[in-house]
Amino acid sequence: MKSRSFGFFRAVNPAIVHGGMTLEDKNFVNQLLPQRYRPKSFLVKIETKTEGIENIIRENGLKYPVILKPNNGCRGRNVELIRNREHVKTYLENHGNEDLLLEEYINYPNEIGVFYIRFPNEDKGFITGIVEKKGIIVTGDGKQSLGELIQYDLRYHSFYLKIFHDDHHKINYIPNENEQILLSTIGNHARGATFYDVSYKTSVKLTDLFNDICSSVKGFYYGRFDVKFNTWEELENRENFKIIELNGAASEPTFIYDPQHSYFFAVKEIMRHWNFMYKIAKFNQKKGHRFTSNEECWKILKEFNPFLESSRI
Repeated sequence: MKSRSFGFFRAVNPAIVHGGMTLEDKNFVNQLLPQRYRPKSFLVKIETKTEGIENIIRENGLKYPVILKPNNGCRGRNVELIRNREHVKTYLENHGNEDLLLEEYINYPNEIGVFYIRFPNEDKGFITGIVEKKGIIVTGDGKQSLGELIQYDLRYHSFYLKIFHDDHHKINYIPNENEQILLSTIGNHARGATFYDVSYKTSVKLTDLFNDICSSVKGFYYGRFDVKFNTWEELENRENFKIIELNGAASEPTFIYDPQHSYFFAVKEIMRHWNFMYKIAKFNQKKGHRFTSNEECWKILKEFNPFLESSRI
């Protein structure tokens, strides 16, 4: 209402189609980041077969496991950890009807989302919050199998088929008492991850790191960096980390989903972040960046709905 436009988000991040509100080209967004900060990634066109993907893996020095996901995705839709050739074949049979992104798998133990904002008239930005993402972890009792632990867990039972679909995790294995088993490393709510607010970890060193990264990303002012890293100390020292995804205007301040936070805290943070987004968009509009028209917004909504529905399955 303040911007008098449904499509004000386009001017938030001029470097990304529609500011990154939806359906952005992930391969293109990846290229905005210097290679040293991100995993190796390769666009896989819709007609590519299993052998073609194996050639990409072999020619670029990658090894299984790798990540396959839609080039235009959302909410963790069809993101899979691919462990072998047979898994590639199965993935293409199920999801090969669109362009894909093949990525090097980053096996660091920690994953966070860092929400970063910079006003276009300022040289440096700031971090508004950090979320820590924990995948599906179960604790054994020495009696129940992995299948039973998942099946009867109120949070994880709906992911039963996805967890055991490739037989990597043995459904009948009985973990020892207090033994913890990590069953999924995909840091997305729709894939069973739990989010924790660790904004207190924000530091001068961390802010300086993202200021330096963003200084080379022209036309990006608002969004969330999803980062995998080894230790906090190494991350602050700019060692052993990779940015696995950069999200634009559609980014949520995902630290609001910490189970300890209230609904009212979440609403307040969303309003705060959208106010930042509005101010950035208005500033960029004065510099000549246009908003998305109402007609374009309607078209985006119609294109987005099928993706949203499939992400809920």
